Amino acid sequence: MISPLVEAGIEHAVSDTILADSGCPPRKKGEMNFGDEVAVKVLLSTFIVFDILACASTRSTPSLELDHKVVLNALAMDLERLFGYATWLLVLLLEVVLLDNWKKEAEKDRKLSMVELVQRGAKIESLLQQKLRDLDATFPLGSHQLENSGTTSTDFTATQTEITRIFALSVLTYLHVVVSGPYPNLPEITESVSKTIIAFERLSDVKVIRYLVWPFCVSGCLALEGQQNFFRDLASRVKIINSTLRTFPEAYKIIEECYETRKACSYCDWASVVNEQGYDILLM
Repeated sequence: MISPLVEAGIEHAVSDTILADSGCPPRKKGEMNFGDEVAVKVLLSTFIVFDILACASTRSTPSLELDHKVVLNALAMDLERLFGYATWLLVLLLEVVLLDNWKKEAEKDRKLSMVELVQRGAKIESLLQQKLRDLDATFPLGSHQLENSGTTSTDFTATQTEITRIFALSVLTYLHVVVSGPYPNLPEITESVSKTIIAFERLSDVKVIRYLVWPFCVSGCLALEGQQNFFRDLASRVKIINSTLRTFPEAYKIIEECYETRKACSYCDWASVVNEQGYDILLM
């Protein structure tokens, strides 16, 4: 079932694309009509987004044999309207996924250069931090109030902003995990998780959390002991345990299992729980 946000996003994205290309000449024999082209773009964008999120959920390699960045740029779809987060965010998440896989391959071949790892990580972090600064300058945290009633353009922009900020902060946490390991006491991880918690606290409508499964899971798994009750309380607020809010029940279960694992072993993140328990899950 398509969520209301995605359904509204598809409607906006498709209508915007149709308006932009309404002056196209009639198609020739054998060519797809414009509606078919839009449908293909939406479907291909969806596959690519799901592939990136699947990799981020399990810390695995992309399954689609495509250059995701090139394809996304070529499609020129408004992913923010389709999924709630901007193309630049998906691209930076993909960069972290690729860095993660590069590190694993280098470790396996015993030729990991920590200098190169840190340099590549710093480049991605710089881009993420700049985007977060731009976001904060344009849409200060907590500056928007959502109405529960609908999908007006103001509501839509506010929702996109909140989702993008929390996702970007969680991508930053993921990046720190790749570079330094999944240790909540690391200052950089403590900082990014703390900022994510604040962003969750400032959500103008708790229902938006249904679009934030991956950030909820990533940040929750990397929470300090003193922060863990926040994620339990947040789970309780949206009635995750007994709800049908997509994969939130599984995400919450992963968080709690990570807390239990960390009591005996300091090394634990969302992906280690997913892989060890054999979960087949897309944190979306």
